[in-house]
Amino acid sequence: MIEGQRILVVDDQQDIREMTALVLSGAGYRVDAVGSGESALATLEQDRFDLVLLDINMPEMDGWETLRLIRCDEELTGVPVVMFSVKGEIRDKVESLQEGAVDFVTKPFIVDDLIERVGRVLAGTRGATGGAP
Repeated sequence: MIEGQRILVVDDQQDIREMTALVLSGAGYRVDAVGSGESALATLEQDRFDLVLLDINMPEMDGWETLRLIRCDEELTGVPVVMFSVKGEIRDKVESLQEGAVDFVTKPFIVDDLIERVGRVLAGTRGATGGAP
C-alpha cells in the first residue's frame, strides 16, 4: 500500500459508510464518504481518488448507473471501482465486472478481507475477486 492513497466510499447507509471509512482509515488510507451516486459524481469531479467503493442498492441513482457514468467520463475511466453490496449473487458479481468494476465485496464484509482486496486492487492486481466475498 502506498501511504495516503485516497478512497471514496459511496453508500446510502450512514453506519456502513462510517464503519468502512474507519476500517480503511485504520489501514492507512485517506477516506472520504458520501451517501449517494449523485454526491459521488460531484466529489469525483472535484477531487482525485485512487479507488471508489460503490454500493449497488441506493435510492435515486443506484450503483449501476453511477458506475456507468464513471466509466463514460474520460477523466474517471481509469479509477478502479469496487462494487459493494449485501447482494452476493453470482449474477451481480458478473454484471459488476462486465460494467467495468474491478472487484465485488459482499456486505457484511470481513475487515481483513476488505483491506486485503482493496490493497490488491490499488496495487494493480486483477483477479481480486477470488477468495471469500
